[in-house]
Amino acid sequence: MQQIKKTRANAGETLVEVVASIFIFLILMGILQGAISYSSNALKENKKIRKDNAKVIETLQSADVTSVKEGENITFVAANTNMTVLGSQVFSTSTDLMKKVVDYQGSDGKEKQITFYLYGSTK
Repeated sequence: MQQIKKTRANAGETLVEVVASIFIFLILMGILQGAISYSSNALKENKKIRKDNAKVIETLQSADVTSVKEGENITFVAANTNMTVLGSQVFSTSTDLMKKVVDYQGSDGKEKQITFYLYGSTK
C-alpha cells in the first residue's frame, strides 16, 4: 500500500480562504444586525400606535355628540371587493347620523384631533 504524501497544497486552508470566510461572516452579521434593528424600531412604533389608540378609544367613550342628523336614509348596494363596480341596491335603512370629535395628545407630544361619524339611535 502506498502512503499518501502531504504536500503544501493540501495541508490546510490558505490565507485567502480564511479572509474570504471572515468577509462572508461579517456580511451575514451586518444583515442580521440590520434585521434586528428594523424589528426593534417596528416594535417601538407599534407600542406608540397602541398607546395612542388606547387614548383615542378612552376619549371617544366619554366624548359628547357634536351634531346629529335625524332620520338620515342610508342605502347599501352590492359591490366588488375594491368598490370599483357597484351593483344594485341591497337594502336601505333610516337612522340617526352622529358626529363625535376626539382631541388627544399623541405619543409625540402634539395635540391631535380625530372625527368619528356614527350611526344609530341617540337615545
